[in-house]
Amino acid sequence: MIEDWNGIADPRLVAERMLEGFADLPVLDCGPIAGGRGRLRAIYGMTTTESSFKSILGFGILLLAYEAGLLEPGQTVIESTSGSLGVSLALAGKILGNPIELVTDPNIPAITRRKIELLGAKLHIVSGPHPTGGTQQSRVELLEALLRERPGMHWTDQNNSDLNPAVYRRWLVPSVTPKLDLDWIDAAIFVVGTGGHFVGLSEMLRSKGIPCYVADRVGSATFGLEPGPSVLRGIGNMNCVPKVIGSAMHLVEDVYYSDDEEAAAGVRELAGRGIYAGGTSGIALQGAVKLVEATGARNILTFFPDRGDLYGDQFLGASPESELVRVGA
Repeated sequence: MIEDWNGIADPRLVAERMLEGFADLPVLDCGPIAGGRGRLRAIYGMTTTESSFKSILGFGILLLAYEAGLLEPGQTVIESTSGSLGVSLALAGKILGNPIELVTDPNIPAITRRKIELLGAKLHIVSGPHPTGGTQQSRVELLEALLRERPGMHWTDQNNSDLNPAVYRRWLVPSVTPKLDLDWIDAAIFVVGTGGHFVGLSEMLRSKGIPCYVADRVGSATFGLEPGPSVLRGIGNMNCVPKVIGSAMHLVEDVYYSDDEEAAAGVRELAGRGIYAGGTSGIALQGAVKLVEATGARNILTFFPDRGDLYGDQFLGASPESELVRVGA
């Protein structure tokens, strides 16, 4: 526990120790899927202080920036975020002594916004979505304008920075690999936002002969679909293909798509098994089912990114249709 936030003797050491704890994620046996034709295990990414595996990226990308000489003590850090990464950056910046400014949109969950504010970070909120690129593009344009005004800020640039997958190679992969029975796994499937954890995990798994797939949402342009809206946050892209995943397409065997209603059904299925997760994890579950049905692979590994706190009971209602109507999807 940090006793004096204004007197941390070795901020980087404190941050790295916290990061090592964040990366120590458990692996769950989630039981049978696809009518018993397959079985699912999941790296459970929700055991950190922010209830999202983005704690790993937020801390790691700042520590690696320091190592690379890209970030100086006291230098302001800026990033675009839909929420979870912003909380992690705000906490990491508070420990390391770097002011954090975050560009987000009006849909940021209230609980996430309040966490960021209490950690002392500054929020810049766009007025609305870009006509074709959605809120992601609006955030990018505002961020670029802020950088033109204040070029001395450090942009972590999670979509395009080589430090993003490097974080997962350094901290996540060595931590979870001993917990995986690699001989058991027939195939793996992961969701993709920027692609950082997909790249890190897939490089390791493919080196062991395990094919890796992507579970994406309908309306994501990352792998070639027409862009479209979704109630989900942190998965898919409407305005660009991030360099992190764009330069690693050779790692992707195939992509399986699910829509918001299927995500809601996946969340309720997991909740019925005692696993409380967010909509992105619902996409991961549905993707695993489709992978089993399409390929005949039986033993599947996936990754559940968040605990679902950001969505409240949004996906846990009587039916996916009523829930999606209730939130105005």
